[in-house]
Amino acid sequence: MLLSLPVWAAQDGNEGLYEMAAPPDSAFIRVVNITDGQVAVEMDDWRQSLSPRQAGDYLYRPVGKAQISVAGKPFAFEFEARSVQTLVFDGASLVKHEDIYFNNRLKALLVMYNLSDQSASLQTLNGAVNVIGPLLAGNSGEREINGVKVALKVALDSGSELPLEEVVLQRGRIYTVLVTPGSGGVQAHLEESHVATTP
Repeated sequence: MLLSLPVWAAQDGNEGLYEMAAPPDSAFIRVVNITDGQVAVEMDDWRQSLSPRQAGDYLYRPVGKAQISVAGKPFAFEFEARSVQTLVFDGASLVKHEDIYFNNRLKALLVMYNLSDQSASLQTLNGAVNVIGPLLAGNSGEREINGVKVALKVALDSGSELPLEEVVLQRGRIYTVLVTPGSGGVQAHLEESHVATTP
């Protein structure tokens, strides 16, 4: 049964801080597409198209029950105040990851999702510092760090290393590292996360 839902509020979320973009006690959700094709995410009158191995924007809404459609498949959820959920779509199901509610204006937040079939760690490019992990397959983790220019890599349990683009981490922003399966092997990339803007 389709739920009768209020229209989602949305505004520019480039600040990267949840509370700067949404009413107090909002719930947040986003979808990660780990399939090889483009998928459409729909909720109420909001739409977003996700490329393969792309993380969508965070969407915020009032607490309560809701229905979200991914690639034409309906999924029901219930949101609690100040909850943050990342839903990983594999073509058939959505796997939920509970994220932290980040509100530290003095740090940047790195969140890593290991969606590969082996353990993985996020490290500095020279391997001197272990930033997140090791994370078992299917797990996620996060770490607050100072705003800094940094070069990172993902180190896999197999011994493979996947360098990431150098990035300037800005305070109050959220950055996502996705480690995903692919036809050519495990892939990794880093992207800044945003709260959804009006379509």
